[in-house]
Amino acid sequence: MRKNVMKLLMTALMIVVAVPFVNAQVKVGDILCEGDTIVSPSNYDSCGYAALGVVFYVDNSGEHGWAVSLDNVGICSWGKYDEDSSLDNVASNLKASSDTAGFANTKTILEENPDYPAFTIVDFENGWYLPAIGQMKKLFFRLDDVNETLKKVGGTLINFDGYTYWSSTERSPYDAWYMCSIGIIGCTSNSVDDCKTSPRYIRSVRTF
Repeated sequence: MRKNVMKLLMTALMIVVAVPFVNAQVKVGDILCEGDTIVSPSNYDSCGYAALGVVFYVDNSGEHGWAVSLDNVGICSWGKYDEDSSLDNVASNLKASSDTAGFANTKTILEENPDYPAFTIVDFENGWYLPAIGQMKKLFFRLDDVNETLKKVGGTLINFDGYTYWSSTERSPYDAWYMCSIGIIGCTSNSVDDCKTSPRYIRSVRTF
């Protein structure tokens, strides 16, 4: 009987050791892998899972948050000029910064306007979406940690210095919010030359 109990305990221990996501306290800079497995950078080489993204935000539970994709998914326009969607038009910088509903924004756009480039290339079917500007601000402030992990897994470093990235937060029928250098969020002007049709980088995000 005692041998059977010990055998069961050893089996359980082996199972726990085999699963990299033992500690529920996920940290910024951890690696989102296949099967929604999350591992620390120090455990990545031996975990046996392929990396999908890097964690840049963790909520108060310590178990859930957002991860950014390993690479840019393209450079393209947001959508059509002078065409409003059913997303809220967020005119103020402060209010825009509080928008973290990237998944809902992307879902809404794809249901209404399935030909909007910035939304069609993010692989929404597999859980990836165009982040809201509030999510991008959180990403910016943890960029050093994220880029350090991206180097380890062979991803493309995120560079806001001289580069701009579209968010899913709409400002008006003519423009939308984007992230640029030094953590500043910008919006396009009401000009055909600088509007939703302007090409910018796309970096997808996934909730775990």
